[in-house]
Amino acid sequence: MRSRILNSIILFIFIFTLFTFSPKSIHASSETAIKAINVIGQGVGTLLRGIIQGKVKNLKSAGKMLFWGSVSGYGFYEAKRMIGQGHVTEGVILANIAASVTENTARGDNPFSYLGYTIGPARIQIATPLAGKNKTLFNIQISPRDIIGLVNVLKWSESVSFRNGMIAFEAIESYRGTARGWALGMYPTVVTGVPEHVFYHESIHVVQYIQTMALSPQPLNCLLDKGIEEKKLFNISLMNFNYASLLTKISLNEEDPRLINWHEVEAYALAQE
Repeated sequence: MRSRILNSIILFIFIFTLFTFSPKSIHASSETAIKAINVIGQGVGTLLRGIIQGKVKNLKSAGKMLFWGSVSGYGFYEAKRMIGQGHVTEGVILANIAASVTENTARGDNPFSYLGYTIGPARIQIATPLAGKNKTLFNIQISPRDIIGLVNVLKWSESVSFRNGMIAFEAIESYRGTARGWALGMYPTVVTGVPEHVFYHESIHVVQYIQTMALSPQPLNCLLDKGIEEKKLFNISLMNFNYASLLTKISLNEEDPRLINWHEVEAYALAQE
């Protein structure tokens, strides 16, 4: 019976993925469509991460992951919408809270057991009273991909600053032809002198990256180190790989970003360009 339930859930995820990335759905750039895709997609993605990590034991735990994952998805939508309206700092903070809800729920914990914040290549998670007594108090995950990204973005930028809760960069000219801004993982970069909405656009891409990171299971952590599930005062993990972001990047067609690349469609729509 349990295997039938899990097989049905996986089949539903497969069908949903095909629907989400179909040409018909990605052309719908209204805020209603964007909201729905964030809510439903995050709910299903949270459930999938829970299944991969072996935390879905029955229908009750599956339902919990779908519900809180959907709540997280709504939080991500609101974070992007706020950034598009110029409230970048508030949006980045909300995105990190939403990511924490997904991470905690997929791990089988209380949705608010840990609060995390990602800055550069590091995500810092702090236990709340809801985490229980046998959990790590401070957990730091280091992303090798974002260390590499930092090296690459430094090659093309002229200045760096801490802006709206992120490590941000400015460049004199684009390394991508006519692009006025770009985001490599956690690092929004804009060409000097561009309008503010360009920075909003790239900040939305950073939130999208945080969102996919929250959906990415960390199987190596489970195999090599109990990490956050083991009682420690302080823990550092070097196994934070954003698998979901890599899969998303592979699946997106960048030939016509305004019409085909869903991440670009969302950023253009919410940054009001």
